[in-house]
Amino acid sequence: MSSKLQLTTLAVLVSAALPAQAALYKVVEVAPGVTGNEVYGTAIQPGATTDPKGCFVDDCSDGSSYKLAGETRNRPDGFSYREEVPFAMDNSFGYIEDDYDGFEDYCFYQLGYATCEYWASDRWSSWRNETYSSNTPNSLAFIEGTAVLPTDAKNTVINSLNSSGSAIGNYSTATVRNTPINGEITGWKQGRQWATDGTYSVGSVSSRTGIGGERYYYFSKPAVWNGTTLNAVKWAYNDQQDGDYYAQGSMRDLYVDGTTFYGVGYNNYKDQHMNATIFTGSTTDLTNLSSVQINNAQVDISGDNIHSNSVATNINKNLVVVGQAKRSGGYPKNGAAADRLFIVPDASASSINASFFYGGIFFDGAGGEMGGINNFNEIVGRIDSENHREYDGKQRRQRAFIYPYGETSGVADADKAAITARRAIFKNKAWLLDDLTNGGSESTNNNQYRIYDASDINDAGVISATAVKCSGGYDSTSHNAYCGDGNGTEKVVAVKLVPIAGSDASAIEPRSYDSTATERKGAGLGFGALTILGLFGFMRKRIK
Repeated sequence: MSSKLQLTTLAVLVSAALPAQAALYKVVEVAPGVTGNEVYGTAIQPGATTDPKGCFVDDCSDGSSYKLAGETRNRPDGFSYREEVPFAMDNSFGYIEDDYDGFEDYCFYQLGYATCEYWASDRWSSWRNETYSSNTPNSLAFIEGTAVLPTDAKNTVINSLNSSGSAIGNYSTATVRNTPINGEITGWKQGRQWATDGTYSVGSVSSRTGIGGERYYYFSKPAVWNGTTLNAVKWAYNDQQDGDYYAQGSMRDLYVDGTTFYGVGYNNYKDQHMNATIFTGSTTDLTNLSSVQINNAQVDISGDNIHSNSVATNINKNLVVVGQAKRSGGYPKNGAAADRLFIVPDASASSINASFFYGGIFFDGAGGEMGGINNFNEIVGRIDSENHREYDGKQRRQRAFIYPYGETSGVADADKAAITARRAIFKNKAWLLDDLTNGGSESTNNNQYRIYDASDINDAGVISATAVKCSGGYDSTSHNAYCGDGNGTEKVVAVKLVPIAGSDASAIEPRSYDSTATERKGAGLGFGALTILGLFGFMRKRIK
């Protein structure tokens, strides 16, 4: 037998003895059932499997047991359909009142990009349509291909799904900018809902409609619905108005332990600062919940407005809280005035302090957006994938991540082993999700997608996400591969990431980076794909 044959035979035997490289996730594209240039995944239906390792052991197939919610866009939001005030910080309404100039000023003073004319024009045109023109619908919502169209809705957003797969969110009409999809707002002009546990729902209520003559100068309060009964929660610092600034508050998520209520979001503090907050109290007196400021993430630190705003976005049954704090344009961190992601390991602690993500894929000063956390302390969102200077420069590219945080003090003894075992699947560290969709039998299908954002994760481990798709597959499996040698058509799509049964840490096959330097043409891209691709790690064309 020749030495070549012996080596070949040995290689076959060795490969047969090793576990197959099958990636950790399969990418499942979800058809929207509504029209729109770009499609975004925003939420996943809660749920678990019989095995604590979720779909990594129980075969969840294409994830059809867990519905995905999403939205379309034909243009960017003028300012977010979700936020109580423009840019999540303009509680004087000064920026937004100045029309195009205000958009450009916000970008210049709070983001610092060298591309502010483009940034402002893009968003101002959308705001002008909503404010002065036809107000044609831009955000159409859906759940697994079925449209969510409340009566007379103009723009609809879905922030989460309940256990039965119904939408929690809000919509606008010709007369009210935001009304909850479910839940009355008697005595208030606007309402937003973010999350529910089936009994209690949380969000905010506002004093004016946000339409016509009531477009500016309104205040909002955090809100809790007990069934259909609305409870407007008191502000932490009870000044409804201070000069040109109006008090704001919002609750974004909740956890109820018996009669003890925990909520997270932001509330109004001295000098009308909007600070990340943990709300605590009894379910018997929801209007008088206490507000606990999350230190290190607040606006004013040692007399300086280090942040422009901060918000706690999610809490789980282990009382782990996650959120984000927007660095002020006057105090950039490592060259960027970005939204920095933070964690509070125990909402019941005597001292509540935020720790910003750091290490591995999270470099110091990295910006991103929080997506969600499940009860296994697995966190998803998106994060900067490059660290050049944004201030006086271009936007950093971003990509989706998962961060298996591991055990915390609030984890019950019965759950510790499961959390440890699930964390081991990820080699006990955070990953860009593109690295976990590479290899094995799913490689060809998965190579059609690069994952930009992860918006939610359930206990089964299924993730709602947004991806850019190159039909038929990118030119290679690398992070920065081209679509059709840079001439292909890419589109923004909503996807589920479904764990592959039987996969473990040995299945992780990180993507490489190509070293070629030709320029991507961006054929067939609308505004959303261009915006997303401009932030993507695999996209190498300069933003002009």
